[in-house]
Amino acid sequence: KQWYQRRVAITAGQEYRDDNLWRMTSQEMKMKDFAFEEALRDARQAAEAHRTVRQYVQSWIAPGMKMIDICERLEDCSRRMIKENGLEAGLAFPTGCSINHCAAHYTPNPGDKTVLQYDDVCKIDFGTHINGRIIDCA
Repeated sequence: KQWYQRRVAITAGQEYRDDNLWRMTSQEMKMKDFAFEEALRDARQAAEAHRTVRQYVQSWIAPGMKMIDICERLEDCSRRMIKENGLEAGLAFPTGCSINHCAAHYTPNPGDKTVLQYDDVCKIDFGTHINGRIIDCA
């Protein structure tokens, strides 16, 4: 404990010299700001597509639908809204569509005949991404 306190006391008082007090040149600061703005723009675009898909799904999901049909329709809409483009933009992960006792991370496989019933509790988890910036909700 004492060694740590002595080390902090010694290093805390050192300052950088001349104009480099912030440890970055103005060009470095510009690049840092640009990278942050780019990440923010990507996240906003992914979030807007995600919000639109969520509203769309809430408008048509109903009892009597097959879970696989719900997932496929949601993913088709999500791909259109995000303008899917390989690894640059698309679905963040397979859509989770869990009902009742299955808390999360269930994705129906092709041929799954599970149907959403009136009294079922349905949890849908999907995500979009732009350049790896993931927007997700469940």
